[in-house]
This record gives sequence, C-alpha cells and structure tokens, in this order.
Amino acid sequence: MVNTRKLLVDADAFVALVCQNDSSHQRAEIFQEQIIKDNFELIVSDPAFGEAITVISQKEGLRVAVKFADEVFASPLEIIEVDPALRKEGLDIFKKQTSKNSRFTDCINMAIMKKLGLNTIFSFDVQYKKNKFKRFGVDK
Repeated sequence: MVNTRKLLVDADAFVALVCQNDSSHQRAEIFQEQIIKDNFELIVSDPAFGEAITVISQKEGLRVAVKFADEVFASPLEIIEVDPALRKEGLDIFKKQTSKNSRFTDCINMAIMKKLGLNTIFSFDVQYKKNKFKRFGVDK
C-alpha cells in the first residue's frame, strides 16, 4: 500500500500554476513536482476552488478557467464542502486576524486544516505563516 499524506491547496497556488505570468508560477511548478514525487493526496476547499476559477478567468479568460475546472473534476483531488460548523470555525479564526486584508476563504482553509490535523498548505499567502501554518516549499 502506498503511503499518502493530505495537502490542502489554496486558490493562489492554482492561479500560480495555471497563469504563466503569475510571479509565483515557476516556484509553483517546482513545488508541484515535489508534491507529486511525495505522493500527496490533494484537497481543496469549495470556496478556494471557486476563487481559483474566478481569478483564472479574470487573468487568462473563461476558456482557460473552464479547462482548469474540468481538469480538477477529472482528477482525484477532493473538494471539501464547507458546512455550518466549518464556516463558524472560519469566522472565529477571521475574528482573530489583525489585518483588514485578511481573507475569509483563507480562514475557512485554516479551519479545515485544524479539523483534519494538517499543518502545511500549498500556498504563497503570508496569512498562513502568521497563523502558524507552514506553506509547502516556502517555509522551513
């Protein structure tokens, strides 16, 4: 049996992978290779998936966003639906943030990570580091 670990993927990582002009594109591709090599089971929150589709559409066009979404649906990537308890936990985390630029979707992601016992996320967003989570490939 192959050993797998779960890794939550944030919207910004998907955007960086799809959008070649994204400032994190090259690092995202390198990290993706390592994620595949390490046999991670990838998961994404429903809000982050929706955010990724929207931003990719804005940056690259609707066709590219639809292609991305179709590829996600065809992959083994698990999309975590947010129930009221996770939404409330996300709001509790959001209330503790100190920046007006804090993203509620990121707080929901942190609630999912806490629920699943995960401490690492594939993201470039500093908000995770500020909340004591590791960003895959970014934080040591």
